[in-house]
Amino acid sequence: MSNEKVVPPKHKILIIDDDRDILELLQYNLEKEGYEVRAVSKSTESITAAQDFHPDLIILDIMMPKINGIEVCRQLRENPEFQNTYIFFLTALSDRELQMQALDTGGDDFIQKITGLRALTHKIGTVLKKKLVIRRWVKQIKLGELIIDRANRMVEYKGKKISLSESEFEIIYFFAQNPKKIISRDNLLNNIWGSDVYLLAKTLDIYLKNVSDKLGAELIAQVREGKYRLEGLK
Repeated sequence: MSNEKVVPPKHKILIIDDDRDILELLQYNLEKEGYEVRAVSKSTESITAAQDFHPDLIILDIMMPKINGIEVCRQLRENPEFQNTYIFFLTALSDRELQMQALDTGGDDFIQKITGLRALTHKIGTVLKKKLVIRRWVKQIKLGELIIDRANRMVEYKGKKISLSESEFEIIYFFAQNPKKIISRDNLLNNIWGSDVYLLAKTLDIYLKNVSDKLGAELIAQVREGKYRLEGLK
């Protein structure tokens, strides 16, 4: 019997961006993280590249000539092969309406180019290595008596509508996408606020307590120091 260690296949990432400097920077850093990376600079070649490469995750620029990233995403989502492939938008724009359009088309998340390399690598690691879910295009989640409506930013629990701040909403939305999974404080910080925002652990704990207090239940349990889990929902 061979004692050779079986090396798992590398996760595959496809980058689509017309800025070659961005392509080279991302490819270099993601390959350092152990991913297999393919880079494409022409949006007209993106669908064919995705079909040939079969990526686990696609990083997609929004503003590209000929076919913009939102249209590329729409075409990818129409193909059953890419229904569950992660698509992260990378953009230099802060236009919220455009960002919402990107998510409505099927994008899972978006990262600002100006602050984004660390945030991007954190989020990629979250979904590919830690197996947590980030699907911001999901408009509604139902878990037992908990209903989260992202389109209207509404939370309902046991038939009662709950008023939450934007940060509190993002916390319960992230937990609801990962029910019963243990989520670390770092995962919450990086995937909700981003790695370039400094937030005290105590502040995060206050947000978590506020969510539980407003829902009227200890839904977010601390399983050990700095690690939490959504509980009490069937």
